[in-house]
Amino acid sequence: MRGRGVVLKANSILNASELDGGVATLTDASHAVGHRGGYLECAQHVKEALGQEFDVSQCSVTDQADAELARTEKAYDHLSLPVMDLVAKALENDDWCQRLKPILDPPVTVELFDEEPAGNGDGNGDNDDDDDGGGYE
Repeated sequence: MRGRGVVLKANSILNASELDGGVATLTDASHAVGHRGGYLECAQHVKEALGQEFDVSQCSVTDQADAELARTEKAYDHLSLPVMDLVAKALENDDWCQRLKPILDPPVTVELFDEEPAGNGDGNGDNDDDDDGGGYE
């Protein structure tokens, strides 16, 4: 498997931006439900300890959190990754490995910097060593 780069291809799929967004949304929704559940549980303990009703309307998470989590789970379960359609089409061919390379291999990137290198080349960035009056004469 490693010789064919299957690990790289799997990582490319798992790192798809659609999947990242779906997981982030699902995580946020589940945290909200957990926060609300913990708040309500704590309110119940306070009620039992003090013998009086505790106002739960102050919870920052609405009672719609469960419905939002259900919607988010449904969206995640039906998430469509465009790259998977391309992968499925490539796998139908005998030369599937060659067809997958341009789809899944990350492009070679080159970092470009707008800054000039530091130092005294004397492009006059000025670390002196010239006689332009910038020193203490």
